Amino acid sequence: MKSKALLLGLAVALLLSGCGAAKTASSHAHKEPTGASVGGGTFLQSAIPADVLALPLFDADGKEFTLGSLAGKYIVIANFLTSCHEICPMTTANMRDIGNAIAASELKDQVAVIEISVDAARDKAPRLRAYQDLFDDNTFSLASGSEKDLAALWKYFGAPGAKMEFSADEAESIPLDWQTGVRDTYDVMHPDLVVIVSPKSEWRWLDLGSPKIGSSLPEKLKSYLSEEGLNNLAKPEEPTWSPGAVYSALEQLTGVKLT
Repeated sequence: MKSKALLLGLAVALLLSGCGAAKTASSHAHKEPTGASVGGGTFLQSAIPADVLALPLFDADGKEFTLGSLAGKYIVIANFLTSCHEICPMTTANMRDIGNAIAASELKDQVAVIEISVDAARDKAPRLRAYQDLFDDNTFSLASGSEKDLAALWKYFGAPGAKMEFSADEAESIPLDWQTGVRDTYDVMHPDLVVIVSPKSEWRWLDLGSPKIGSSLPEKLKSYLSEEGLNNLAKPEEPTWSPGAVYSALEQLTGVKLT
């Protein structure tokens, strides 16, 4: 879930932090892109701190990894939670499409596509696996971690999560959990974003907003959407991001055209 205030706060924080002020030598033959991306989003060039790179995470099979362990690859990262009624199923649909496009390209061994949770309490490995199985696709990964480690990760990327307890009326108004059939008691508010990390562990690109999807959702997750979620599916609130923005950014970074 996102709010305009959260997105505005993130944008202001990024401007004040000067991410993208520092420039390093290019590892590619073509000129390193900077500033606004022609396909949407903004290029940055900020070295990710060692302590952030070392934060322990785990995937849907319980395998542990860190962002640092993926050095040498580009990493496309988005935030989500499996108990989201408004936005996240569409984020996952976009990440699935991105994973598919990369898997079918010459970048298949050079790019990792990962959604990382903001909800440590509920998003354990078995829950991640059940959620990913709804999409019947393994060209992208789902990941989570401890509350402390996820908080540190998303604080760095300017998108910390904030737990919001539902009132009794709010809880009654949303569908039961897609896996357990139990009524949800809280949400985790967070800005919605997608980022690209370079093989040199630099934060290289950012886009913000609601996911604009070009493919279908699993029926179980479509029926899990609230009224707001169904509205977001039909007409996502601006600003939006799409897989095309990620493809464009990767093309500018790597020189390889995707779809």
